Amino acid sequence: MRNYTLEEIASAVNGKVYGDPRAVINGVEIDSRDAREGEIFVPFKGARVNGHSFVRGLCERGIASFWQQGEEGRPEGNIIEVDDTLKAIQKLAAHYRQSLNCRIIGVTGSSGKTSTKDMLSAVLAEKYRVHKTFGNKNNEIGVPLTILSIEDRDEIAVVEMGISDFGEMDDLVDIVRPDYTVVTSIAPAHIMNFLTLDNIAAQKARINRDLKYGFCVYNGEAYGLKKAIKSYDIRSFSYGYQEDCDWQIRDVEMHEAGMSFRIRGIDETFSLPVLGRHQVLNAAASIILALDFGLTAGEINKAFSKLQLTPHRLQLRKIREATVIDDCYNSNPGSLCAALELLSDYDERWHKTAVLGDMLELGPDSGRMHAAIAERIDFSRFENTLLFGEEMRNLHEKLNSQNIPNRWFADRQELKNEVEKLLKPCSIILFKASNGMKFIDLINELEGSL
Repeated sequence: MRNYTLEEIASAVNGKVYGDPRAVINGVEIDSRDAREGEIFVPFKGARVNGHSFVRGLCERGIASFWQQGEEGRPEGNIIEVDDTLKAIQKLAAHYRQSLNCRIIGVTGSSGKTSTKDMLSAVLAEKYRVHKTFGNKNNEIGVPLTILSIEDRDEIAVVEMGISDFGEMDDLVDIVRPDYTVVTSIAPAHIMNFLTLDNIAAQKARINRDLKYGFCVYNGEAYGLKKAIKSYDIRSFSYGYQEDCDWQIRDVEMHEAGMSFRIRGIDETFSLPVLGRHQVLNAAASIILALDFGLTAGEINKAFSKLQLTPHRLQLRKIREATVIDDCYNSNPGSLCAALELLSDYDERWHKTAVLGDMLELGPDSGRMHAAIAERIDFSRFENTLLFGEEMRNLHEKLNSQNIPNRWFADRQELKNEVEKLLKPCSIILFKASNGMKFIDLINELEGSL
């Protein structure tokens, strides 16, 4: 963030300055432990911790802070008092966005956002100075922090934009004002709030609400997305495996450590050092934008060869003599089926095991959605299907009704003990669950116990 005085920030967020209005601020921090002189701290009031309790100590160290009106005990120091600290950081980011000269690409979707953001950033970095969302900080707090961390010398910013309820995309668009957009997928993530897939498609498509100069790239096979995007008067291009997609993916081959594929109309075979047909979809979105930004197919392939994705998204790991596919960051029906299809694609010399935990936040139809996975995936292709969590009991019962062997675990230690028996040569084990099931910890425990 470029330098602002306390007075300039207060003007941008409709706040009141206490202390020195000429104090210079060059950054924003939400963790009091990381706050440094020259930054302004943003305290939030959480269920367990009230960030305002750290402000006095920061002020004593000469660090500025926001302060939410109505909170008692405001200390002496360089402080901006505001009606709402969350709204304040969002207003500041929107104000800062207006001064930026870089082109901004907004990325959204039910799944695939982070991988697409990582791929796109890696490819564009072959030619440009690129800033991107760190990790998966894509929400109402993470997005403004991403915008505020863009520097004047950055030429392109790739901003991940995640939503979980109505109206949130409009708030993020007000901050980001993307010049280009990508919509990766539509699946029943957060359907407890959105209620229907049509609502999810419509809300994701609102990333294009104010798109003027660039264009939208979207998954042409995603439910309801084409219709939702075509409702906006914008340029748009679809990608996918189907023939009617503007950019059709062809000749996909899976190798032990990655994928190769072609795209209709491009005389190049692309190679990805990551697994999964859905990762090929994410790569296709990156290719379309990169070509428009002036990169050659050869430069794109070179960038793919160096690709490093955010961890826990189909990440290959070696535990003892087994190959582990760590896809534990999150799970919904779409991403779960994609991961299981990837496991199915391994040839018969592999002993295949699916270790699956609950998909969370699916609302009142959660049980049915878990059971329905059995209708979409042929589980008989797996040597072992190990299920954990109350919701996965529904898939367990459905597989039992189909006479397909599987085991359901109520006890985490029992599950771990069973997996340990399978860590043998030519064993490939997929771990997939929502983040709240803590499968990342389970994999780390398996590594540490050997």
